[in-house]
Amino acid sequence: MSERDDRLLAGGVFAFVVAVFLPALSFSFLNWDDFQNVAANPLLRFDRPGLAFMLSGSKLGHWQPLTWLSFALDRLIWGDGPFGHHLMNVLIHAAGAVALFFLARRLKVPALFAALFWALHPLRVESVAWITERRDVLCGLLSICAALTYVDGKHNPSRRRLALLLTALAMTAKVFAVVLPAVWLVLDVRLEGKPRWREKLEYLPFALVALAVNIVAQAGSGAAVSFADFGVAHRLAQSFYNLAFYPWKTLAPLGLAPLYERSVLLEPLPFSLAATSVLTAVALLVVYRRRAPGLVLAVLAYAILLLPALGLFKSGRMTAADRWSYLPSIPLSLLAAGMLGRGLDRNIFRPVAGAVIIALAVLTRLQLPVWSSDVALWTKAVEASPLSSFALERLADAEQAAGRPGEADGRRAHAKTMREFVLGLSSQIR
Repeated sequence: MSERDDRLLAGGVFAFVVAVFLPALSFSFLNWDDFQNVAANPLLRFDRPGLAFMLSGSKLGHWQPLTWLSFALDRLIWGDGPFGHHLMNVLIHAAGAVALFFLARRLKVPALFAALFWALHPLRVESVAWITERRDVLCGLLSICAALTYVDGKHNPSRRRLALLLTALAMTAKVFAVVLPAVWLVLDVRLEGKPRWREKLEYLPFALVALAVNIVAQAGSGAAVSFADFGVAHRLAQSFYNLAFYPWKTLAPLGLAPLYERSVLLEPLPFSLAATSVLTAVALLVVYRRRAPGLVLAVLAYAILLLPALGLFKSGRMTAADRWSYLPSIPLSLLAAGMLGRGLDRNIFRPVAGAVIIALAVLTRLQLPVWSSDVALWTKAVEASPLSSFALERLADAEQAAGRPGEADGRRAHAKTMREFVLGLSSQIR
């Protein structure tokens, strides 16, 4: 296939992704962090106090200077409303899909399917439709571009330096990118059969600074959960749960929600099933590692990219979140494309791949309205986490703001009852 054909296909990927996510442009700011981070943040401006905050400050536990600067640029161009922020989220995400298309080409897997499978999967909705999650789409675009540049720069020092710069920038968009140098080691094995350890040392200062600043920001915000409140056993249980959760939701993207708040004490079965599944999968990978080295490498890259969100460094109340799959789903999408492409005859692959992509686009369109308003968001959150008094209280606030005080009062009473019930049951189990 010629370079011209690739450019045409890449343009089609961009247009298709934008078209599917187009409804998000009409969504409002959400009371879940959008107002604090963006709408009511007076420091998103290009003057001395604004630049000082965006480059060195944090809010709600996040140090993300590049993300803050992008919000300020949106405000400068589009004004104070939500439209410009939503538009840029969609455009950046679509650009990430194009970058993934070219990365998949370099890695010799079906590029069109890989890019669209990743970009149109309903797990992406939270990252794209929620303004606050600009950090996901921006970090994702920079990370994929860094990977593409890294692959192209095997024997080109200038490309390697560009890969280093893009990786560092990705860390300033979202701290999750600190694990990228480890992913580049996996790419080394995929491309050359062995890791190039020594050259990764130049990445360490950037990763250590980004990690340290964000740990301080988390501690200062009060979002970090102590080991006294959430012990080692619970952290390991959540880690197993997350390792199993995202591949399962990638294969069966139903029941997606803005909040997954599960209790290891009150709901032990999902955590036990997840641990059993993960340990079984690891055992199978060890047994078949020589027969399926590509599978092992893809799973390893997935686990590395998910490491910041596993729950070992517990922050906030979420057990899992759709947005945490944004980077880890990239190797899963490449793996799905490679396995489907090799497993099916070419004449069969195309209609099957097309049907999968259309199904994902439909599911994404159905998921988008969840993020259209506070009432829609918290209604879905309560459905997914019925034991969460937090979700019930947020839904009550949304109903109050929507002019439904009677429903809000009933919801608050239910939240109080649920909180007392959960606390009482938890104390009995302990």
